[in-house]
Amino acid sequence: MHDSSGPSPTEVVINWIPHDARFRDHAVRHALDDPSGRLLHSYVDDLVNGNHDEGRPLGEYDLRTMAAVREDLHRDSLSSVDWRRVRDKLVSGVH
Repeated sequence: MHDSSGPSPTEVVINWIPHDARFRDHAVRHALDDPSGRLLHSYVDDLVNGNHDEGRPLGEYDLRTMAAVREDLHRDSLSSVDWRRVRDKLVSGVH
């Protein structure tokens, strides 16, 4: 269950991935390819929990970012994120 004193998992992701130039382009591509958000969820899960970006291992700086994201999630699962909201945020203004 989400701790109501902090941001929700959806807010954590929305406030991070659209603004992080290192991962935004790949995230936008996945968002455009799949309106359901499943590909985007898989991509972000691989970043946050798999420590790789489409097969490329993350460097030290990126690993610190993922640790911060996990900390912000407060043990909440990425599966509780509203991926359609994240997708909408990513693709707004892309067309």
